[in-house]
Amino acid sequence: MIAKITAAIPFGAESIKVEHSTASMVPKAGWQSSLLWSGALILLWVAGGMVAFYLKRTQLFAGFDGGYMRNLAQRQFEWYVPLFSASMDWFQGLGDIFFPTNMRLLPAFIVASPFGGGTAAKVVTYGCILAELSLAIILFGRSLGASRQVSIGAALLTGLIFFPFYGSALIYMIAALTPQVGTLIAAALVLAAAFLRFGLRNWLADLPFALLILTLLGWSMLASPTSFILAGPFFLLCSISGILAASSRAERWCKISLFLVAAVLLVVTGPAIYLAGLLLGAAAYTFPRELANDRATFYFASILFHWNSVGPAGPLLVIFAVAGSLQAIFDRRYRTLRIFAITLLTYLGTRLMFAVLTIVFDFWRGPSPLYFEFFVIPLYAIFAAQFLARVLDRIHHTLGWRPPANMQIELSLVVGSAVLAIAFAASTPSPEHRFPFPPKPTPFTELLAKETGMRPGSEFRGRTANMSGRLMAGSVTWFDLHGRDSVISKEIGNEMRLAGLHAFDIPGFFEYTATISPAFYATTSRLLGLSTDIQMRSVSVLRNIEPRILAMLGVRFVITDALFDGTATLRASLPMKGETLYLYEIARPNLGDYSPTIVSKPLAAADIIRRLGGSDFDPSREIIADVPGNTEGLIPARSSRLTFDGVSLKLEAESSGRSILLLPLEFSRCLETTSVRSGEPFLFRANLLETGVLFSGQLDATLSLRTGPFLNPGCRLRDYFDVTSLRIGEVPPRASGTDQPSR
Repeated sequence: MIAKITAAIPFGAESIKVEHSTASMVPKAGWQSSLLWSGALILLWVAGGMVAFYLKRTQLFAGFDGGYMRNLAQRQFEWYVPLFSASMDWFQGLGDIFFPTNMRLLPAFIVASPFGGGTAAKVVTYGCILAELSLAIILFGRSLGASRQVSIGAALLTGLIFFPFYGSALIYMIAALTPQVGTLIAAALVLAAAFLRFGLRNWLADLPFALLILTLLGWSMLASPTSFILAGPFFLLCSISGILAASSRAERWCKISLFLVAAVLLVVTGPAIYLAGLLLGAAAYTFPRELANDRATFYFASILFHWNSVGPAGPLLVIFAVAGSLQAIFDRRYRTLRIFAITLLTYLGTRLMFAVLTIVFDFWRGPSPLYFEFFVIPLYAIFAAQFLARVLDRIHHTLGWRPPANMQIELSLVVGSAVLAIAFAASTPSPEHRFPFPPKPTPFTELLAKETGMRPGSEFRGRTANMSGRLMAGSVTWFDLHGRDSVISKEIGNEMRLAGLHAFDIPGFFEYTATISPAFYATTSRLLGLSTDIQMRSVSVLRNIEPRILAMLGVRFVITDALFDGTATLRASLPMKGETLYLYEIARPNLGDYSPTIVSKPLAAADIIRRLGGSDFDPSREIIADVPGNTEGLIPARSSRLTFDGVSLKLEAESSGRSILLLPLEFSRCLETTSVRSGEPFLFRANLLETGVLFSGQLDATLSLRTGPFLNPGCRLRDYFDVTSLRIGEVPPRASGTDQPSR
């Protein structure tokens, strides 16, 4: 009887009620068979996808971002970055936290880690993420009430357009650059599916769903707190929709209670405070008006506007999703789908309105509206598949054709999609990207690795700053530098700015993160930037070579594209087509051995920047800080050194009395002295940006940066209050006409 019923079920939404009504009639063996069949389909789809990924291997982890992500994952696994707290990244900036994504918590990167850094690792990573996202979409679709065929179709549709099968992708190429966003979307979908299923039975049956929801919330915060922010609107959409779609008052109150419990836990256990610290303690919040907003365009508003720039897939997906939503709104048989259709259209309209406002009034310096849309793409796909399924049902009904069996439909969808993915990959060009990984060695990297390369246990010997672009006249943006790096990388196989240095164990100075601190931004943009340069939220344009300031910050080598006649020694040159790169060495950089004895009390951030910029300021002798106690009689420390230990720094020094060390390490209230063997060091903010250490006698301690959603979550917020008390937002931009000519 079940076979007869199943054979008569079309693959549109009309099948939902019949499937649910007959669920109790299916014997246990039938469920096992269904699970095996579904697993076989997923394996078949993922196998085809991995063949396509192999054919498109040069488009996996593409570009500047992709190389950075691979290098980041490699370092995090090699150095055992903590799972429950952030850790300092001594290879960029001044040792602030790693890029806020913990690759050691992402299943795809865990599975791929034994494969090293070659093609196999890339294909395995993408294959795992494809499986995660496909399974999550099917589970989410079924939880909404969509048929199994519609859910499978939505998963296949999302995979075909989201991943780099056709070119870099049929929609925005985020998966080609940073594929881990697929895992984070999958986690959000599973969380939403669990919320929809919560409250349907008794407390014992609901408990696993509640635990799954709370676990995924915590995991998402630990794995990628910034992506958790992007998922916020999707979580809110699903919460409101799930509560409104509850079939009984008891279910509704269960969902409301769980929502409130989760919200309270996010506050009292620390994640909300941690997120507040990340958002408020970023340069984009303190200096919004002077940072360029390159995302104030319709291109970054929605994939709806990508027809001419990317292709028709994105706009068509949104159009079909809207059509499917409208159909669902007028179909009162399927309550959950209907409620989600209403909230999806409301969300889409609200987000587009917000995008228009950001374009017209240019007030937003956060993530572009497009980034929030990534988490809604599977929901678009579900309603688009629902719409297309109903169209096919109507065609079958009009022509009098008997619909095929469900298993035939599902197998045809999976096989067809796998073949299409392979055909896409085989038929579209896959040129080697201009930012290859691993990057190739150059004469510069060989010299730098020999003189400053670091592995755990190595002593810090200085950073390298890439300050190229000095030949460019007028205003220079990050995209100008990025384009130039692309040309250099294409010619020599190394961009020598980020992963191009880190891959050879060379600590750099370039910082690439949306959480750049106000202190780092204010200090570097005012003292190492030019007044004409245009700064952005997550990167810095620094072209002003000031040896005294660079030395203070621990920079020993500078890469540039113009000769420099200041106090620096030319160590090497690298001729290329149309230009030459130069490598300069700065005398006596701060390796943690600056021990000033003159202490100036800070008044405000603007005064500190002004004093640092004074030609008579010697950071090896003078420090600007609020040091407790009597600062008279300070003596220089001896035998000081910093030893790198992957995620911490060992600090050693000697003193015959009381001494101060100025470390080329960004100060934060998240810094802790652990394993203090002697010296009883006291840490404080120095020169606005750096870390000062007050000690006496023999100093032997380890410095660690320990913070996270559940561990010391308020320290970044205290950093924000610190710099706010110094009125850092009042630091004026570099005055026009004060720039030195390119030398």
